[in-house]
Amino acid sequence: MAASPSAGPGRGVLDAGFQILEAISAAPEGCGLSQLARTTGLAKATAYRLAEQLVALGAVQRVEQRYFVGERMAELGRHWQAAPTLSRAVQRPSRVLAAVTNSTVAVCILDAGAVRLVSGLKGAEFFLGAIADPELVYRTALAQVLFAGRADNTVPPPTYSATEWQRVYSGIVDAGMVSVDHHKLIAGICCAAAAIRQPGNCDAAAIGCISLSQQLPPNLPGLVAHAAREIEKNLR
Repeated sequence: MAASPSAGPGRGVLDAGFQILEAISAAPEGCGLSQLARTTGLAKATAYRLAEQLVALGAVQRVEQRYFVGERMAELGRHWQAAPTLSRAVQRPSRVLAAVTNSTVAVCILDAGAVRLVSGLKGAEFFLGAIADPELVYRTALAQVLFAGRADNTVPPPTYSATEWQRVYSGIVDAGMVSVDHHKLIAGICCAAAAIRQPGNCDAAAIGCISLSQQLPPNLPGLVAHAAREIEKNLR
């Protein structure tokens, strides 16, 4: 049963307001009042009142008789951070690594099984987004280190057999939680990634350095591992 907003300005009103926003965000072609009431389980009069209040706040926009996500929600969403504490801790080590190697640097976490960018320099967003096949992301050095850093690290990531993952995982552990990709995915691109150990029960994290070179720079794995240790110091 949907939370009733009749209890006043408490939890019920907030819950109902977010139900309205969630219903509207799930309707890219807009959400009419009847659909809004049906989706949320709220009375039509209540749904209308809350939706119009959200329109007045700029969180929702009304076009004719349909509701859409408003500009204010889009603006707030742009300031969302996947891992705020980690994002602050990686700033200086990432900049130093990018400058020393003249390469793209990305810091990622594993969020519900998906590789999510936390911080990137010199085109990290473009590189990760340019991989045409989403399943190939799991083959990157960054993803390998992230899955190796999970609590259940023996479970193979998508696209890996148990035997293949055991071989990859053992190699990462033997290298000190570092993975290297030398032209395995994209010709002319090398990548080295190192795990970042976070305090507490946090998502697996890793930093990767992507180099446009025919040969893997011999000091790249060590530089990436050093950056990971500097980040861990900042987290402490």
